Amino acid sequence: MENFNLDNRENINKCDELVTFIALCYNQSQFLKESLNSIINQTWKPSHIYIIDDCSTDNSVETIKEWIEETKFPTTLICHEKNMGITKTINEALSLCKTKYFQPWPCDDLMMPDKIESQITYLESLDWQPGFLYGDIQWIDGDGKILRESVVIDRKKMFPDNQMPSGNIFPDLVKNGCFIPTASGMYVTDALHDLGGFDENLYAEDWDMFMRIALKHGIAYKEKIFSKYRRHSTSTEMSRGSKYWEGHFKILPKFFGINKEYDLIIWKTIGNNAISATKENAKGMWKWVWKAALHTKNLKLIYSYFRLLLFNSVNI
Repeated sequence: MENFNLDNRENINKCDELVTFIALCYNQSQFLKESLNSIINQTWKPSHIYIIDDCSTDNSVETIKEWIEETKFPTTLICHEKNMGITKTINEALSLCKTKYFQPWPCDDLMMPDKIESQITYLESLDWQPGFLYGDIQWIDGDGKILRESVVIDRKKMFPDNQMPSGNIFPDLVKNGCFIPTASGMYVTDALHDLGGFDENLYAEDWDMFMRIALKHGIAYKEKIFSKYRRHSTSTEMSRGSKYWEGHFKILPKFFGINKEYDLIIWKTIGNNAISATKENAKGMWKWVWKAALHTKNLKLIYSYFRLLLFNSVNI
């Protein structure tokens, strides 16, 4: 762990009292400086940030140190000697957080200038304490060009009255997948500790955590664009594959047994996901389609199963 410029920290401000910033980096040297600048140029400006590099194989660490030297910004840099993966790294980040709110940040995305001020002000104004707040994001490409002005504008169509849901949104997350734009969010630290942190056995941590938060603490939504999410060849959303689908079938069964209504919703989603996965040439999905058909007594799933059996026998 290396500490830079800590002797020159500004007086502790409201931002530092309430939120801890931890930038998470893995092979993102191309986007690092712009992403880190979006953190330190917030309207509620932090006086210190953490950066964790997960054993990048590009020149990310050199770029981070160059950025620290250029900006003179008080920074604690932690460099892994071996790659730990996102879930272990984010749990390490959580262990460093001693404030009410926790802001992990991927080093390729950009915060809107008032993200922190707007979100914390809103959370502090609520008459209930959610475990997470989300909102809207824009999509940008590798050059920063806007690909989509609003991501939730289309996702609203999945919900009644075209309104993004809040509260116990567990059933919505099961039915519709991870519709929450993770880069828009702000975590409540106590909620994460209460749930034991992120599941390190999973490839993707956000969907599982959102469902757990929704069940126990609830999730809030604010109608505002908070971030710019960068879609490029190595971003998680652009690299769906076998690990993506394997994660689905690890996550959903964790929630069986809450009640019969939720069990039925989960089985329906498992069936539909298994069919989608098989269409994308994922192997071994037939067993999930069959189990889901039996539990839901859904003739459409059974029909789909036999179509897959006939036309995709190599994969199933």
